[in-house]
Amino acid sequence: MDETVIMMFDDDMVDYMVETNPEKYGPHVHINKYGKKRLYVQLLKALYGCMQSAMLWWKLLTSTLVEEGFVVNPYDPCVANKTMPDGKQCTVCWYVDDLKISHEKKEVVESLVEKIEERYGKMTVTRGPKHTYIGMDIEFMKKNGEVKILMKDYLTEAINDFTEDCSRRAVTPAANHLFRVNKNAKKLDEDDRKLLHSITANYYLYQGEPDRISRWPSLFSPQG
Repeated sequence: MDETVIMMFDDDMVDYMVETNPEKYGPHVHINKYGKKRLYVQLLKALYGCMQSAMLWWKLLTSTLVEEGFVVNPYDPCVANKTMPDGKQCTVCWYVDDLKISHEKKEVVESLVEKIEERYGKMTVTRGPKHTYIGMDIEFMKKNGEVKILMKDYLTEAINDFTEDCSRRAVTPAANHLFRVNKNAKKLDEDDRKLLHSITANYYLYQGEPDRISRWPSLFSPQG
């Protein structure tokens, strides 16, 4: 943490905190003018869900990679590259704490995984040509050097949840009226609006993920 962050607990959360350590937190609980319990604490580490936590994690992870000789891509700050002694490039790309490491040789990937685990603890690691990565099923095709990216589970869920008729087939979703706004169209009710927002938000999230191709991929994220 590079600045002071104060967090407030109230009501039941105050009781939970006191139960974990009565001597530490109990003396600092007070009642406000509305009769509600309050407890103020100073964060010593980044807390998941806070606005700056993602940036603090990015700074920590990138510092580790830079120490290992990697250079962060100036166009995509969640990609780092390093030319290894064999002259081949090792690439690390990540989305929050889900990482993908790729290099031509297995031992290079394994060595980097070990170094990161030394810093952050044991990781959940998958190896080989097939991976499930933040909503995507990724398969690296060894014969032609291509990669196949599918989202079958997400698409099935979207089709099942969508209330409109999805039985028709279409070559492309890009119809002639795609960019025309019908100001007279009937607005969606609140439930349908939330459903449409959820489906499209997840679609764009997964579509925006990296689709890097490698000959020896390894993906991992912290356990728990």
